[in-house]
Amino acid sequence: MNRRKIYLLIILCAVLSACTDQKVVNEVCLVHAISFDNVANGIKSAAIISHFKEQGKTELQVLHTESNANNGILPQLNTQTNDPIELGQLRIVLFGKTRAEKGIRTEIHNLLRDSKISSRLQLGVVDQDALELLEVIKKTQEPFYLSDMIEQNIINGNLPMTNLQVSLFNYYGDGRDMFLPYFKINHGEAKINGLALFRRDQKITEISMKDAFLLKMLIQNSKNGTYKVPVTGKTSNKQSKDFISFRSMHSKANYIVNKVNPVPSISIRLKLVTKLQDVPDWMDLRSEEQLTQLEKTMSSYLKEEIEKFLSLLKENKVDPIGLGDLVRSQSKEWSAQDFEKIYQEIKTTVSVQVKIANTGSA
Repeated sequence: MNRRKIYLLIILCAVLSACTDQKVVNEVCLVHAISFDNVANGIKSAAIISHFKEQGKTELQVLHTESNANNGILPQLNTQTNDPIELGQLRIVLFGKTRAEKGIRTEIHNLLRDSKISSRLQLGVVDQDALELLEVIKKTQEPFYLSDMIEQNIINGNLPMTNLQVSLFNYYGDGRDMFLPYFKINHGEAKINGLALFRRDQKITEISMKDAFLLKMLIQNSKNGTYKVPVTGKTSNKQSKDFISFRSMHSKANYIVNKVNPVPSISIRLKLVTKLQDVPDWMDLRSEEQLTQLEKTMSSYLKEEIEKFLSLLKENKVDPIGLGDLVRSQSKEWSAQDFEKIYQEIKTTVSVQVKIANTGSA
């Protein structure tokens, strides 16, 4: 009897807990996404909120407001709902292009101060007004559509690891700059078009998903990213130009600071293990000679692409890799101001070693 009473008590507590959670959900407006855009007199903001109609069904709504300072945005949104707004389910914050270019320092500070916001929150930049991307989410009726898209591309695609925690580390860390997913709306659908690169809190430029893969290899294990490499060969006594595509299985970048003053010199050694996906018909992967030559071709091409990428970063004075932080760790007299002055002059040498572990052939 005692055992039965204990089981009954556990079940009763579970049922009461479920009822309590359901009541709370029905009495609040859960915010899933927020956008910030510039307007003439301040900031235009919007939020995606969900209304629970019945068990398992929700309806998304977009709320709009304008303010001369974004610390008053949520209270203003609160005046448009019957229930209080809660940020516990906030998954993504979007910035319109002009807002990101002007600077998002205030928004970053506000996100950092709010204890209800998860460090796994995603941030993103839109190539137009961010509000328009919220309207795309509303049409899908999937509140976590964009955040799930980002996480899927981190796990399976070319995006490097990014979330609020990573962004705050890059923003506040000495000798490194922030990067965020860069969205584009194409025929009414959302698409991740690359990464927006920042200097401090201002968007400076953006890079493609192709270059996002290079960044991913340079700062972390690029498992599952994909890339294309041009190749040439002979077919029917004619020179043929094609592409091979590969998927990264593992990568590791090592950095060596050869010299700190007066201008830093850094060696970057990248090792990459790949699996081939698309290969031209004329290429015989059973041939050890062709396979070895292909590894050399891929290594040489990636070396050139990384060197171009590094030049792009220096030209725009952005440091998403964290070269400044690397030099700082080797110098007692390092300062952010001094490093910024010489950043474009830094000497970087790159070596790449590609190993094909799986050809995909029978």
